[in-house]
Amino acid sequence: MLAAYRIELPGLNYDELEFANAAQGAPDNTWIYIRLGSVPLLISPYVGALKAWLYIPVFRFFGVSASTIRLPVILIAAVTLLIFYRAVRGTLGATWAAIAVWIMAVDPANLFPSRLDRGPTVMMHLFQAAILALWFSFRDKPQLWKAASILLCFVLGCFDKFNFVWLGSAFAIGILVCYPDNAKNLWFSLPRFVPWVAIILVLTALATMLYLVLPYRHLLPAGTLTMPVGIHWNALLGTLSGATVASFIFESPAGIIGVLPGWLIIVDGLLALACLFLPISDVKARENRKSGIFCLLVGFLIFLQIAITPNAGGDYHPNHYSMIFPFPLLALAFLAKSLDTQFATKSPRGAATLLGLSAASLFVVNVHNTTAYLSRFRANAHYSPQWSPEIYSLSSYINEHGSEWKRIISIDWGLHNQIHAFAPKHLRPQIREFTPIFRRLDKKREEEQSWALRFVFPEGKSIVITFAASNEFYPETRRNFLASLASHRELKSRLLKEFWFQGEKIYELYEISGPTRAL
Repeated sequence: MLAAYRIELPGLNYDELEFANAAQGAPDNTWIYIRLGSVPLLISPYVGALKAWLYIPVFRFFGVSASTIRLPVILIAAVTLLIFYRAVRGTLGATWAAIAVWIMAVDPANLFPSRLDRGPTVMMHLFQAAILALWFSFRDKPQLWKAASILLCFVLGCFDKFNFVWLGSAFAIGILVCYPDNAKNLWFSLPRFVPWVAIILVLTALATMLYLVLPYRHLLPAGTLTMPVGIHWNALLGTLSGATVASFIFESPAGIIGVLPGWLIIVDGLLALACLFLPISDVKARENRKSGIFCLLVGFLIFLQIAITPNAGGDYHPNHYSMIFPFPLLALAFLAKSLDTQFATKSPRGAATLLGLSAASLFVVNVHNTTAYLSRFRANAHYSPQWSPEIYSLSSYINEHGSEWKRIISIDWGLHNQIHAFAPKHLRPQIREFTPIFRRLDKKREEEQSWALRFVFPEGKSIVITFAASNEFYPETRRNFLASLASHRELKSRLLKEFWFQGEKIYELYEISGPTRAL
C-alpha cells in the first residue's frame, strides 16, 4: 500500500506518540490526564485513551517501532475506505462508488494523515465513515439498531477526541435541513424516553464544549479570537491538498499542486445551484441531489465551527480541517450523479465525457501530489528537525547508555515522547521533560532560577537533550539552558555527543553533573 512505503520515514514525531505511554501500561503520568483506577481514561482534557487501548496488545506482542506505530492506523484507514464504499454504493451504484473511493485512496488528505495520524485523525475518519454508512442504510431500511449504532459512533468519536462534536452538530443540522421526514419518523419511532436522553446528551456535549473553550478565550491575545476567513480558507486548501503536511515534514510543499481542493469546492457549489434550480423529476436524481447538498452542508458547518472556535484554526491545525474530508468529494459525486441520472438520456455522450474528465483530473492530480510526497522519502530529502529520522539513532544511544545517568532530560518540544516510548521499562522513570521550565527561566528571579535548577538536576550525572542551534522549536529553551550553565558554576557540564543527518546537526547531548550541595 502507498501509505506503508518506507514506513519508518519521516522520523516519528512527538504528536504521533502522545498515546504511547498509556498503551504501554502508563507506569508514570506522562500524557495521562485522568485515570479510572489504574486504567488511563484521558490523555489530555479533550483526547481520550481509545487509541491507546487499541494499541495495548500491539505493543505487548510486537514492541514499539515505527512499523507497530504506523501500520495499524494505515490498516484502519484502509478499512475506512471500504466503509465509505459501502456507504455510497447503494445510492451511487458500484461503478460511481468505486471511482469515488479510488480517488479517496490516492487523495493526500487521506493518505498523508493516515500514515502519521498526527492529531489524531484516523479513528475520526473511521467513525465518520461508519456514521454515513449507517445513516444511508437507515434511510433505505429504518431500524432502531442503526440509530443506536450512529449514537454509539458519535460517543466513541467524541471520546477519541472531543472536537468530534463538530461533526455531530453539523450532522444533526444537516439531517434536519435535508432529511426532515426521516428525522421526524425517527423521533416518533423511538421509545418516549430515548429522545429526551438524546437531548440531554447533546446539551451535555455543548456544555462540555463551552467548559473547555471559554477558559481559553481570555488567554488569547486581542484579535486572535477570530482569524480572517482567508487564513482558514488557505489552511483548508493546504490540508486537503497535502501541502501543509509536506511543509511540516520537509519544510517545503515543493511539488504539491494546491489549487485543486478550492476548485473542487467551487464546482460543488455550482453543481448544487444547478441541482436546486434545474427541474429534476427523476426520484433517484432527487435523492442524490439531497445527499450531495447534505454533504456540502456538513462540510461547511464543520468549517464554520472551526472558524469560530478559539485557537482551532490556522496552518498548525490540519488535523481539525481534516474532518471536512471527504465531504467535498462526496458532494461532487452525489450532485454529478443526480445531474447524470436526470439529463444523461438527453445527451449521454456529453455528460459521460464531462464527468469522466472531472474524475480523471481529480485522480491524476492526487496521484501527482502523492507521488511528489512519497518520492521525497526515496531521495535523501531534508526533514524538519522535529521529523528527522535521526530520532532513531538518538533513541538507540539513550537506551544503550541510559543507566549511566540519574535523569534523561529534554528541554525543547519534540523530543520527549519518542525517547520515552522507545526506552525499556526500567529506563522510563528517568526520562523527564522540562521544556516549560526552560522556556521561562530567564523571566525568574535569581533565587527562583536556583530552585528550578535544583529541581531539574539532582545530585549526580544527568543528560540533557536539545536541538542544535537554529533547529530549536522554542529557541529560548536552549538559550536559557546554556545561560544557566554559565551563571551557575556549580553545574559541571560538557557537550557529550552530537547527532547529524544529511550533513546537518540535529541534536546535542550535554552531560550535567549536579551539585553535591544546594545551589
